[in-house]
Amino acid sequence: MNSKLIGSTLIIAGTAIGGGMLAMPIISSGVGFFVITGIMLLIWLAMCYTAILLVETYRDHSPEDGLNTMVMRYLGKAGQYITGISMLTLMYALVCAYIAGGSDIIKLNIDNWLGTDLPPRVIAIGFTLVFGGVVALGAKVVDVTTKWIFMTKLIFLFIVILFMFGFVKLDNLLSLPIEKALVFSSIPIIFTSFGFHIVVPSMVNYLKGDLKLLKKAFIYGSILPLIVYVIWQISILGSVDQQSLFSIINENKGPSGLIKAVKGITTSKWVNIPLNVFFAAALLTSFLGVALALFDYIKDLCKKQKYINNPVATYLITFIPPLLFVFYYPDGFIIALGYAAISVVITSLFIPIFMYIKVKKTRGEKLTIGQKIAFIAILLFGVSILIIQTLMTIGELPVLD
Repeated sequence: MNSKLIGSTLIIAGTAIGGGMLAMPIISSGVGFFVITGIMLLIWLAMCYTAILLVETYRDHSPEDGLNTMVMRYLGKAGQYITGISMLTLMYALVCAYIAGGSDIIKLNIDNWLGTDLPPRVIAIGFTLVFGGVVALGAKVVDVTTKWIFMTKLIFLFIVILFMFGFVKLDNLLSLPIEKALVFSSIPIIFTSFGFHIVVPSMVNYLKGDLKLLKKAFIYGSILPLIVYVIWQISILGSVDQQSLFSIINENKGPSGLIKAVKGITTSKWVNIPLNVFFAAALLTSFLGVALALFDYIKDLCKKQKYINNPVATYLITFIPPLLFVFYYPDGFIIALGYAAISVVITSLFIPIFMYIKVKKTRGEKLTIGQKIAFIAILLFGVSILIIQTLMTIGELPVLD
């Protein structure tokens, strides 16, 4: 297999398999394995399809064109503003979540190993300087780095899952939702966990616009997270009694609740090492993919602004806002992922469909009946996610944070 195809596939998969791995069991704890798996399958199908549509829009254009450029060309100023706000909100929210989550895990381990109590802000700054620096070096460096971290993540994920599978019980997997409303509340987070569309422009540029390779990369890169998510859900939801898991997560906010639940399965301390390494690697691969997309997007936005069209300014604009968020909202991991779903709907469902329709008209081609049906179904699905997130925000649906 082409080495660039492998690298691209891992960047795409790594962008998805990150914070979602930690968040998914948290919001699935009251839903049950089979219900959540059905939701994942539907979301994967919609997201893979719209990613291919977005790739198709590049058929007649330069692979160096960023998403901002493409949207302006096909959807005009209004589309450009909506997409710009959505993309920035999405990527900034995700980078915020990953810096917060990554710093949390690093701080927890450093404090445990060295017996210290380092300020969270110091860890967040160090995390951003080191791994943000990797992003600033470009897609090739992120590619190489992601390959190693992704392989490390898979190895330690395998170790953790192998350990957890020894405690899986069929009765736990057959659990039904504790509350029907929790089924709806789980959808935005699950949806965000498949949010790999933000790396489409970066991957188009990296693969020089090779549509055949790009389609393979996004199919493989989206299937891999789906497989990993299903296995991960079996290992967590199957090994811990539903009521116990739901109670622990309700009492301990964010990733710490999940970590406590997993560690509570056994008194053995050796499992802490692979567990912590996996969680850190999962957040890091996602951070690298999302931050790369944000860095490239800002670079595209600023390419005509001579005073800020330089790597240092792009770096500062990319990472200073998320860093400030983490300073003031260190526990904003799940909250940031939830609100990111609104932007994911716009950038991953609405924009690809509307751009593809415009491209077809420009080429003088007509949509097939199958495409029209698929587009209507996906648009309705997107609207339903927006409604669910709104109901959660105003307190009409339960929220696990």
